[in-house]
Parts: sequence; C-alpha cells; structure tokens
Amino acid sequence: MKSLKFITAIMVFAAAVSANAAPLLNGLALEQQFNKDRYIAAVYSDTLADSASTLLDENTTRRLEIRVIADSLSARRLRNQWMEAIAINNSGSTLSAQADNMVTFANLLKGRLKRGDQLRVDFDGASGASTVSLNGIQLGRVQDRKFFTTLLRSWVGPVPPSTEFREGLLAAGNVDSGLLGRYELLEPSDARILQLTEAQQEEEEESKAEQDSEAVAQKPKPSKPKVAAAIPPPTLAAAGSTPQAPATSKPAPARSKPKSQAAASKPRPAAKEEAEPEEDDQPLTADMLLARQIYHSMLLRHTYEHISYPSRALQRNQEGSVQVRVTIDPAGEVRDVQTVRESRFSDLNKAAVSAIKAASPYPKVPPALAKSKYEFSVPITFRLPD
Repeated sequence: MKSLKFITAIMVFAAAVSANAAPLLNGLALEQQFNKDRYIAAVYSDTLADSASTLLDENTTRRLEIRVIADSLSARRLRNQWMEAIAINNSGSTLSAQADNMVTFANLLKGRLKRGDQLRVDFDGASGASTVSLNGIQLGRVQDRKFFTTLLRSWVGPVPPSTEFREGLLAAGNVDSGLLGRYELLEPSDARILQLTEAQQEEEEESKAEQDSEAVAQKPKPSKPKVAAAIPPPTLAAAGSTPQAPATSKPAPARSKPKSQAAASKPRPAAKEEAEPEEDDQPLTADMLLARQIYHSMLLRHTYEHISYPSRALQRNQEGSVQVRVTIDPAGEVRDVQTVRESRFSDLNKAAVSAIKAASPYPKVPPALAKSKYEFSVPITFRLPD
C-alpha cells in the first residue's frame, strides 16, 4: 500500500514538473535583408514538430523569440512587416476578430531594437494568455487563446518570409549547430537592460499621472477602437479562407506573350541598403490596421497576376524565394523597387522584379493611408510542381 502511494506521489510530481517545464527549442531561422543579418527567429514548443499544423495547436505551450543581430533595428518597420505577414497568412474572419489584439501587440513595439535584444512572446497553453517581453521586461499581455496562433502563422503559414525560414523553424529540434551557437551568444548588456527598465518606469509614471489628471477632471476615458463593419475581410484565395497558392509562382502549361512592362525605377542592388528614415511612432488603431491589411492583400493579388516562371529556370529545375520591397505614389505608380532577399538564381530574382514593373500602376492608395509614398513587401516563391 505504501509502495503504491509512493509511486502515485512520484507520478504526480513528474506531471507537475512536466507541466511547469520550459518549452523545447523546435527550430531557428535567420532573417536577412539586403544580404545583411537582421535577427534569428526561434520557435519553442512542448511538442517538437516538423509540421505547421502541430505547432499551431492552441492548447500547447509555445514561445516565439527574436534575438537581434543588427546593430540597430527599427521596431516600427519590424511591426509593419509582421502585420503584413499576418495579413497574408490568416483568413479575413481571423483578422477582423484579432484586430484589437494586433493593435495592442503592434503598439508595444517602439523605438529601435539593439544588437543582443531578446523579444519574446510566451503563450501559456493552460490559460491561453500571451505575454510580450523585451530582455525579460514585460511589455504587455494579451488574454486571447487564438492570438498567438495568429502571430505564429505569419512565420510557418502558407506564405512565410521564405521557404528556408519556414523550414528552419519546423526542424523538430534538429537545429543547425552553428546558428544555435550564434543565437545563444546574443544577449543584452546590463546597461541596455537598465536603459529599458528606466524608460518603462518613466512611461508608467507618465501614464499614471495622466490617468490621475483625467480622474480629477472627471473626463471620460477614450473608447476602445472598434472594427469598421463596412470593411470587407482581406483574402488571397476564396473569401474567408486561409491564403494558399497565390504567393507561389508555378509553371503553367502554356504561357502567353509577356505584357508590356510599365516604367519603374531601376531596382537597387541588395547590398546597398540605405539608412531608413525614422517616422513618428503613431499608435495604430483597429480601423487603420485593417485598412492596411486589406490594401496589402489587394496589392499582393495584383502582383501575383503578373508573375511568370522563367523558362530557363524551369528547364534547370531552379526553385527559390525572393522578397521585394516596393514604393508607390498615391496614384499607385511604382517609384522604387528593392530586392530585400534574393534567391540563389538570378533568373528568379529578375522575374520577381519584372512582375513588379509589369504590375504598375497598382490600385490607388486608400485616402486613410495616403501619404507622399506607400511601402509594402512582396514575398514570391518559385516552386516546381511535385
């Protein structure tokens, strides 16, 4: 009897330890732009997996982590690219349902990230809450079980940053030792942690002072932004479905004569990235975020209609992923094209740029988003049929 109780106690203890254990490193991926390393992305999970469907289980404790390699990385640009990836890897209904949560998350990313910074999003499979932190300092929390999956799908969904990026994260624990070594060495300095801690304390004090002032004046608090019902959900495939094949260029049985290409500025070589200008970190609203996501989906659909698989690349069985950053004016005319991430094959890189030129002019920029210029990224994967 005592033996049975002892065994039961051991099993209970083991179960408790397992439940509280940190998730395992599932995979790592290196993010590059303009042939420069930006950060290493990591996915942790209780269950090691080589399939996206397993990692997207909403009851599993998981973690996303970014460790910055670049000396300086714009948080604003990172959040905008993340929002674009979310838009093309999730259904319209999901985007509408998660709009407020996405706004909360996006507005946590401010200023510039420095080399060694560790940005984490921890998901608790038991409570369904996601905690966002930078270098161990909690920035915010989202209490919605579906939020983390929406975020993760931007990395391992049907249209990832690149095929190699997705495969690296779906490694089921079999990570590259060299990349792992780099990842483990990326840590923030004590001075950096102190700087962030003081900045957060100042922000909290300012927020508290503002709330106290409003309470004294008996001013009503601003209402929570609501999703505009008049905006249709963005899709890249059937309405309300998860985007699928449009981001992949596959050879067609018969190809028509290429369309005449609209004039556009010459693409800049990938090695010559310009210093990015800083913009005001204006807080996003749900309406603004949805408008950006809908418009971005529209721009991608328009681009994909002009992609052709290069015949020489087809003959040589060449595959690869290309990411292009496009700048258009309010009328939709292409003003600048930059190859952010190249494939190993020049024919595929040229075909991606040619598709952008042929797609000009793009649909006009919506008035709510109109500025002197509008930037967006286009991920293109050239893949041969199985």
